[in-house]
Amino acid sequence: MSRPFLMVTGVTFLVFLYIGIQVPLVPRLVEDGLGGSEIDIGLNLAAFSVAAIAIRPMLGAWGDRYGRRVLMIAGALTAGVAVLLMIPVDNRWLLLPLRGLAGIGEAAVFVGAATMISDLAPAHRRAEASSYFSVAVFGGIGIGPVLGEPLIDGGHFGRGLVVSAGVLFAAALFGLFLPQDRLHASLADAADEGDDDLEPRHFFHRAAIRPGAVLALGMAGFATFNAFMPDHANVVGLDGSKWVFAVYSVVCLVVRLAGARLPERYGLGRSVSTALVLLSFGLLTLAAVATPFGVYAGTVLVGLGMAFMYPALMAIAVNAVRESQRARVIAGFTMFFEVGTAVGGILFGAIAEVAGKRGGFLAGAMAGVIGLWVLWRVLLPTATASPVEAAAVPSDAPTRRAPQFTDLS
Repeated sequence: MSRPFLMVTGVTFLVFLYIGIQVPLVPRLVEDGLGGSEIDIGLNLAAFSVAAIAIRPMLGAWGDRYGRRVLMIAGALTAGVAVLLMIPVDNRWLLLPLRGLAGIGEAAVFVGAATMISDLAPAHRRAEASSYFSVAVFGGIGIGPVLGEPLIDGGHFGRGLVVSAGVLFAAALFGLFLPQDRLHASLADAADEGDDDLEPRHFFHRAAIRPGAVLALGMAGFATFNAFMPDHANVVGLDGSKWVFAVYSVVCLVVRLAGARLPERYGLGRSVSTALVLLSFGLLTLAAVATPFGVYAGTVLVGLGMAFMYPALMAIAVNAVRESQRARVIAGFTMFFEVGTAVGGILFGAIAEVAGKRGGFLAGAMAGVIGLWVLWRVLLPTATASPVEAAAVPSDAPTRRAPQFTDLS
């Protein structure tokens, strides 16, 4: 819990607070403000995600060459400008490119922040560090809807957009106080000496593909929870979805904080398996039990699943490469967040248009089951345990707490 760690986490919290405000705002803006449908909601999710997917490989290369802090500041400013430009929009089609620009900004912030967190953590504690870091992610997503729904009551969408932009500009301002990137300095020295070894030769790193594919399937399922819950909560008799998203975030936060060391003790592969099973059962509960109890029970299961999935998959991906390649791997790996969200938004939005939102939840549950199959048949059989770098293990670390190989089982 060093000062740099807390500063990165604080900037990230502000960006995900903005994302949380957008969770109830965007679906209602599209449907109520611009006269759109479920497919239009899915397209807006996809626009945000597809733009982030397209820019991700370049973000990784830039992060490895120019530093993580630059990505975070530029990303927050880009997203803030995009949100301000949404205020006068009166056509749902004009909203799509601005959602794409906001997606580029969010992607830059997250790649920079997640890479800086991995730089700060020793190899045998990266899943643990990611769990603590996720306080910013789930805290922002949990608090954001609670703030967002009152802001847009009565159709005051412009007010919600102004507050969102202000939060992003505050993140950019605080980003100026982030520490100098250690790797940025070393790469600059290497470039001055004509050393090409540290230069990224390809935008996309293949170490990100298999763990990213599993992540994409889990995120495709989770996209149905984000997209359809605001309306589904009203249908089952709840007064909006803000407390549903708050419960989800609290569950994630408690598990990530109290169980931060579990993925590396329990086994990274077993942790991801548990996550996908819980996610699928949670979405299945939402599809089968259309009552307030069913909504909250399904939300708790979804929260438990999402709490375990990312830290373990991230550790599998990052531990396979050296520091000078880390931003590219994290950029490629986290790109699959948007791959899953885009595919889930379009495909499951179309399913929900025909079969209703409960049909969309059921399709999301099937995506989690497919992810479990890919994990055990594709990722784990080909993954190899990578040695922990000697410099990453403190000399006084107890042997039982600092395993010399990453447990992929």
